[in-house]
Amino acid sequence: MSVKKLEIQLQTLGPFFRVTAESLETENELGRAEGLIRVWLKGRVLLLNSIRLKRETLGMERSIFGIGLFTGAAAVRYRYDCGCKTAELLTINDSDLYHTKLVRFYKRIGGSTLCMKSSTMEDLG
Repeated sequence: MSVKKLEIQLQTLGPFFRVTAESLETENELGRAEGLIRVWLKGRVLLLNSIRLKRETLGMERSIFGIGLFTGAAAVRYRYDCGCKTAELLTINDSDLYHTKLVRFYKRIGGSTLCMKSSTMEDLG
């Protein structure tokens, strides 16, 4: 599968935001990024709670991080538009391979603070 026509859309409701990537060819959502803007002592902070890609992206000719790059870039742009000096990403370390790639990807798109959580049963207790 190859996506040549992609629509990126930003939706906001109060401090919450969602960036979606949709294929204009299939009209399917391919990925989304969600988070919120919070006011903190040192100014506004963008909290990026998740970047999720659909399984449909696995069959694409390009890397799955291509769609993640577009959604992440839109979130970073929104960060600057809102006057945020800092961005934080909540990452779940459920796979060393993807966690490492996610952290590296996030640093490339401007993340300066990382909130890392593991997904073990001990964390639930």
